[in-house]
Amino acid sequence: MSKDYSIKPAEARAIVEAVLLTATDPISSSRLVALFDDYNGRDVRVFVDELNKEYSQGGRSFSIIEIGGGFQIATREDFGPWLRKFHNNPNEIRLSQAALESLAIVAFKQPITRIEIDAIRGVNSGGVMQTLMELKMVRIVGRSEGVGKPMLFGTTRDFLLHFGLKSLVDLPKAKELDDLLASGEDKAELRRHLADLEVQVETNDQADVGQGSSANLGGFSSEDSLSENSSLPVENIDVEADSTFKEAPDEDL
Repeated sequence: MSKDYSIKPAEARAIVEAVLLTATDPISSSRLVALFDDYNGRDVRVFVDELNKEYSQGGRSFSIIEIGGGFQIATREDFGPWLRKFHNNPNEIRLSQAALESLAIVAFKQPITRIEIDAIRGVNSGGVMQTLMELKMVRIVGRSEGVGKPMLFGTTRDFLLHFGLKSLVDLPKAKELDDLLASGEDKAELRRHLADLEVQVETNDQADVGQGSSANLGGFSSEDSLSENSSLPVENIDVEADSTFKEAPDEDL
């Protein structure tokens, strides 16, 4: 006997599609499940797969992708050149090589202190890190237990969105990064890892989806998926944080 749903599967699938069409940010599976009484996360994924099948068979220019810990409707890569030509957004900028280097190190090694970033790059990274925080690519995730309890940095949900990543698991593994660093080709390879993704950062402010960072680092690793709350950037940085970026002159950004 078939289950008696209060909302038929076809209607539930249409509701999922409507929500994703009107959402400006990725929507997690749990938020979609909360809309229904009769469906679970597995059902939601089936709806997404069925919608994508319809889009593909109909030759549509978009599909539903998993990005930043949720689902979002996005145009297909094939249409990228045409969209860039049409929109020609002057507010889009490319990260400098210094910023890409620092961001790659944070992404692969997080949580990491600025001193450790400086040691890997061989130059002071204070100015670069502040720029990345202003762009909401990097956030403070807590403090190290070392001398002086320096701040620890990690990536944000905006980082995942701009790079088109579902979670940090999509990054190369830590061992791959260690091999690159040991080979003496770290800077060029790190740049290629991220530059190939053609990162473009929008300078307009984006609404935060929760509270600031927590000092609790239990279980934090580069292979953990960022939740909607855990990966949010920090807006208010204290005076001590500001002074950290002014210790030494930095290279040009």
